[in-house]
Amino acid sequence: MLKPAQLYKEELEKLFLRTWYDLKYMFYSGWTGSELPTIPDNNYDAHHFASVDNNGNVIGYISYRISWITMSADNFGIISFGNHIEFARDVYKVICDLFEKHGMNRVSWSAFVENPAVKGYRNFIKKHGGRECAYHRQVAKLLDGKLHDDVEFEILACEFKK
Repeated sequence: MLKPAQLYKEELEKLFLRTWYDLKYMFYSGWTGSELPTIPDNNYDAHHFASVDNNGNVIGYISYRISWITMSADNFGIISFGNHIEFARDVYKVICDLFEKHGMNRVSWSAFVENPAVKGYRNFIKKHGGRECAYHRQVAKLLDGKLHDDVEFEILACEFKK
């Protein structure tokens, strides 16, 4: 279930620190180093959520930036601290809420091509609408010391199928 990340700041910091030198998480930060997420004390132009299981344990983090002028959400940060189906449901809920609750016109996100989540993102847009709109080659050097490609996805409100 989704909760404001501000309520879980300390726990999220500890979970993020544990990911810094783990190659499994190298696709999150997008470069050779990492930093703790900046969780603001407001939700004007960005939303930050902790994904929490039924026992109150943080299992993931989801954030994004909002442009109220263009009615679009982008610059997503999506990280799972394990392999939890509840987290995938929370990501789906965030996207549904962006269109249905907040009236967004466009939602976009990108991921490194080698990220295991890309398969899920491709399946998501096949099922719920949208497209792969860009492919960028060798855009970032990650913790493994290699240059990686990324792919960008987008969904317009008129394409979104719940």
